[in-house]
Amino acid sequence: MPITPAVQSLADRLAARTARHDMRSRWFGAGRTVIAVAQLGFLLLTPMKALLVPVVGMGDYPHCNSVRAASALCLGSSGAAHEAQRWLLVVIVAVAASGYRPRWTVIPHAWATYSIAVSIAVPDGGESVAMIMCFLMIPIGLADDRTWHWQQPAREPAPSWRTITFVAFLAVRVQIAYLYLDSAISKFGVADWANGTAEYYFLRDNMFGVAKPWDGLFLALSKNALVVVALTWGALVIEIAIGICVLASDRWRKAGLAMDIVLHGSIILTMGLWSFAMVMIGSAVVCATPESRATPLPRRGAGNCATSHERPASFAQA
Repeated sequence: MPITPAVQSLADRLAARTARHDMRSRWFGAGRTVIAVAQLGFLLLTPMKALLVPVVGMGDYPHCNSVRAASALCLGSSGAAHEAQRWLLVVIVAVAASGYRPRWTVIPHAWATYSIAVSIAVPDGGESVAMIMCFLMIPIGLADDRTWHWQQPAREPAPSWRTITFVAFLAVRVQIAYLYLDSAISKFGVADWANGTAEYYFLRDNMFGVAKPWDGLFLALSKNALVVVALTWGALVIEIAIGICVLASDRWRKAGLAMDIVLHGSIILTMGLWSFAMVMIGSAVVCATPESRATPLPRRGAGNCATSHERPASFAQA
């Protein structure tokens, strides 16, 4: 069957994008660090007895049946063992956050994230997003041969790694777009979101409501019907916009990142949920990574590149 000109043109454009694709930038490094810092704060500031608190009808945690047995928190059963496991996870996540040797740390980081997501008693959703992101970033990390993910790479990647990371990057963007679009669209089926009053009740929730010092301001503003509708429907509009932007060009993905920071920064200021918000912001930073590098690098085997990575690239160059 002959290939039509339209199909051939699409294949040529895809081949051209793949040929210049390079994820080894400070954007990717910054996003990965933000996700890891969110997990690090979660592990350092929350005692194990709170993470593994028994749940009515679910028994004691961690559950170590089936695939959950691969969790680091299933390596022992006593309280002392769990404390040692927590510090093991802290070390792994801290090294990942530092940016040292992405190729070596990306799989341990994914394991640590998996251990948190499947073992704690009351996750807030951020742990699952972080786990998915870390697993999808494994191919990108394995292709990253830098000593630190803050550095400019020394040479061009192999063509096979370009293709692998291109597919992985697309998978990351599709996953994040799905999360935001599904979150926004599903809310239209909830009466309080559909009629624009959801934020009124969220701000007054006993557990996740607005906290000091912003409680007086937001509770007063939320007595105005127009403000409540703007906050409620505005959040839905921003979620939809972010979901669309992360699938678009470099410029639009950066616009999506800006909206993501506004959305989750507002959630931090009013409701807290620091770790969840930071995971989502870090994921948006990864999605905003430029697909190609502005400054050409020496090809593999093209001579001595010892000095080509001495100066870290700026965000604009990355």
